[in-house]
Amino acid sequence: MLPATGYALRDENRPYADDPAWTAVEVDFLRACHPLRTEAFLTGLHFDYVSIHSLELSVCSPDLPDVRFLDALVEVARENGAVAITDHLGFTHGAVGGAGVGHVTAPPFTQAALDTTCRNIEHIQRHFGAYRFYVENLAHFFRWQGTIDEAEFMVRVLERTGCGLLLDVTNAYANERNFGAPAIEFIRAIVPAANRVQMHLAGGFFDDERGRYVDSHSEPIPAEVWTLYEQAVSESGDRLDAVFIERDWNYPTEAGWRNEVHKARHHLLAATVVTS
Repeated sequence: MLPATGYALRDENRPYADDPAWTAVEVDFLRACHPLRTEAFLTGLHFDYVSIHSLELSVCSPDLPDVRFLDALVEVARENGAVAITDHLGFTHGAVGGAGVGHVTAPPFTQAALDTTCRNIEHIQRHFGAYRFYVENLAHFFRWQGTIDEAEFMVRVLERTGCGLLLDVTNAYANERNFGAPAIEFIRAIVPAANRVQMHLAGGFFDDERGRYVDSHSEPIPAEVWTLYEQAVSESGDRLDAVFIERDWNYPTEAGWRNEVHKARHHLLAATVVTS
């Protein structure tokens, strides 16, 4: 059976959820948990695979995640029929309730950060119970000094905790463009350590003024990311559960929405034929 394919659900793509290639959906926790919402976020829609995506677990913070936030994630997962919950391998704050940094940021890749991150993930997984937890690799604005290579850090997290990997292919591509870290080498290093895999795909742009590729979720997925995606699918094999396309502004036409999810599914088929 092919892995499920779909989008991070937005108001702008909701009308096209009937597309036969759209079999999985990623639900943004903040949208689904809005205080004025009176019914489940997916009311009226059905997907084969549902995953809840969070931005605020702050997996790499020195403090354990707030139990109330974990409870809320589980409740949103339950009411929307999800099987998985995901967040980033980074931090948004130090102490619980403290000032935020404004964006999910990777920790310094050190032994102390590794031990703390693994402790937090194990705590999260115990709280989530049957809901599988996946951690996502980040696109970096800058890099801390560390003592462990990023890929090795992620491999150790995956092996020690048994959590799943949310491989953001575009983030790996952005880090190659911005810092010279070969994306395919990163992918080949970390995917074998994961027992289950989800993937993110998105399109960004190169900011000439900053000299940086920006993972803006605003453009069509570039050809280089499609190539990396097909290679990542081959690396993942039957551990790949779902692929989600992210788009957050500069939205396409109906044809654009439908074409991209069909392309994601086509690449899955091509990779399956090659590896079988």
